[in-house]
Amino acid sequence: MELVFLLLWGMLRSGEATGHGNGKCFAPHYIEFAEITIDRVMVGSKGRYMCEDGYQRKAGESNLIVCNNDTGLIHWTTKNTGCTWDSGVTSQQSKGKQQSSAPKNPVTIVPSDTAGYCGIPSPVEHATPRVTHYAVGQELHYKCLSGYDARPPTSAISTCKEEHGKIFWTKLSLRCTNDSKSGEEMTQPIPITDTSEPSHVPPVMFPVTVAVSTVFSIIFIILGWIIIPKLWRRRSFTEEVKIEKTKSILITAARVEMESEAEAHRLKSNM
Repeated sequence: MELVFLLLWGMLRSGEATGHGNGKCFAPHYIEFAEITIDRVMVGSKGRYMCEDGYQRKAGESNLIVCNNDTGLIHWTTKNTGCTWDSGVTSQQSKGKQQSSAPKNPVTIVPSDTAGYCGIPSPVEHATPRVTHYAVGQELHYKCLSGYDARPPTSAISTCKEEHGKIFWTKLSLRCTNDSKSGEEMTQPIPITDTSEPSHVPPVMFPVTVAVSTVFSIIFIILGWIIIPKLWRRRSFTEEVKIEKTKSILITAARVEMESEAEAHRLKSNM
């Protein structure tokens, strides 16, 4: 009885990780400067062991693995696959081949203790396991790389869904960037001021003009207060000099006339 109960419990738990239907999602969305992780691989998902640079899959061996449910036991199928050194291919050719086959955003399988899902596949020397087919209901976790998380949101989840006979990944509103400005701030045009017409003069110029005019008025008043009294005193001094000169001339003339009359009277007396 206990064995039957455990078997039923395992089957119920396995239902949580089983994909809905036979549909599969393939390459996930590409987000620049983002990493993709998967911690709970659903039953029905498929993957492959990708050989490292300079290595190739052993002839006659398959690198395909499948997340299976064997009566409640969730596990990756075990394959006797391996990668051997390819002496006939140069490192440059191997590197170019690897880059062409590698996805832009490789999905990394991370450890998870959650029951009912496949975890990290068994390690194979000189090979890296990668999920290639995702069961419907599978979730992928996106996260912006360090240095490219300046604008939220910096993480998101995309789910493999099936609706109306179509299988697709849900959309992401994620943009990983090192620029904290929003799109609107970046595209906002810079205002250009046309100074050819008075009507386009910025409002800030009005108070500046008034201030300059006020300063000049004050300077003129101060200069007038200093210079006008000096000019007035100079004019008064000039008039006084003229009057003194006139008086001196008149006195000299009177003196000469008196001397002339005295001389004439003396001459007259002598005669």
